Amino acid sequence: MKIGSVSQQTGLGIHTIRYYEKQGLIRRPVKDSSGHKCYDASDVEILGWIACMKHSGMSLSKIKKYAKGFYDKDNAICIALLQEHLGHLFLQHQSIDHYIAVTQDKISRFKSS
Repeated sequence: MKIGSVSQQTGLGIHTIRYYEKQGLIRRPVKDSSGHKCYDASDVEILGWIACMKHSGMSLSKIKKYAKGFYDKDNAICIALLQEHLGHLFLQHQSIDHYIAVTQDKISRFKSS
């Protein structure tokens, strides 16, 4: 599949996909007979995960380790990285819940005064 299709499926821009490729987050795709890069389903899958992990705050260096584990089919490293990240997400969630409660309380105080 060509980069335009990958971009549409993942929601990532073409330049972003190329950047991730240069950074080693995805493997270099093979080229077809016309010289166009061809991505496969596993590339689309990992790009979806890369976007998710990046948006949720995982560093690119950890994402790179995850991607290597993904392509190497090393489930243990993928699980370890995802479990660590999940722990960070739960802590963020707790903090956000606290900030929501404090903000709601402040709004209530303004409304009642």
